[in-house]
Amino acid sequence: MSKKSILVARESDLSEALSLADTIRLNIVKKLILRNNYRPDRNYFLNSRLLDEVKSLLNTLNSNKTIIDSIYIYEVLHPRQVVNLIKELKLEVRDKILMVLEIFAGHAGSKEAKLQIEMAEITYQLPIVKEWIRKAKLGELPGFMGPGEYATETYYNHMRRRLAKIRKDLNELRIRRRKERELRVSKGFPHIAISGYANAGKTTLFNSLTKLSKPTGPEMFTTISPKVALALIDCSEVVFVDTVGFIRDLPPEVIEAFYATLEEISFSDLAVLVLDSSEPSNMIESKLKTSLDILSKIGYFGKPLIVALNKIDLSNDLENIESLVRDYMSSNYLWSWRLVKVSALKGKGLSELKKVLCEFLSPKTSEGLKTSSFRHN
Repeated sequence: MSKKSILVARESDLSEALSLADTIRLNIVKKLILRNNYRPDRNYFLNSRLLDEVKSLLNTLNSNKTIIDSIYIYEVLHPRQVVNLIKELKLEVRDKILMVLEIFAGHAGSKEAKLQIEMAEITYQLPIVKEWIRKAKLGELPGFMGPGEYATETYYNHMRRRLAKIRKDLNELRIRRRKERELRVSKGFPHIAISGYANAGKTTLFNSLTKLSKPTGPEMFTTISPKVALALIDCSEVVFVDTVGFIRDLPPEVIEAFYATLEEISFSDLAVLVLDSSEPSNMIESKLKTSLDILSKIGYFGKPLIVALNKIDLSNDLENIESLVRDYMSSNYLWSWRLVKVSALKGKGLSELKKVLCEFLSPKTSEGLKTSSFRHN
């Protein structure tokens, strides 16, 4: 017998959802594709027709000895919807937040990353457990996933205490990270954040600029903790920071959990926004909009931005893509910006990128910095 999952996503989100599903190695037996203007049912997310369709599919597959153990819905679900779906379908219900966190968990290495993921999971689960308690008190459900009402409340209180402890530990780590950043700044190192959508090639660009070999891969979210390295470009020694990839409608729980990596962007002197130029133009425009929205939300204001069109060796429509990006940036970014075409993997366009970086940075000399005690993280 094989365990399989059902995936539910809107048409506009299907590509992203499938990429995430592939990264966490989901075995998808059925895709339910919703219209972009689909209006979710407030209690179940799935309307009665879709709910009946899923139940019928489960009955058919179970009779064939195929186990469906989960349904992944690529939306941010309300706790009420999660609880009602679990009750109705008798299987695990996971939404967009949990899909992202599953990927993060697979790449977590540092203590900070693990704490961030645990915090996000607890933040996500608390309202669901609270809703389960409410229904248990009304007699609609047993205790959370089995135990009685008292045990459920005890579990809820334990989660709240654990969340408070994690936040305290993470705050201490952020203070230490801030002090490290202030030390680098005091030594005169400009900070350049490499940002952008998940799987755009940010870490490959980071490696090309710093001569390092940090892990890369085709799966999304290879980077979940900031990578920091000192490198010499034409005009100065600078600190490059590789950051976690963006994703459309990034849930607040995930933004809070990964504040440490995102704050590196807001505190940087300059940011490079990496886009995958080999993707379809409508997808590039959507991701550019998402990236600018997230930069704004995390406080990257009044600073120059370099848009790096990456993977130009794979693009079939580079001229039109370049025109699209220029038009969008001209209309939507209020401060200085430049566009540079690169292939981080092939090393193309890196000299031009470094030249543009120097144009935006205040002139600095590397004299006196070569003996610094800065270490790569």
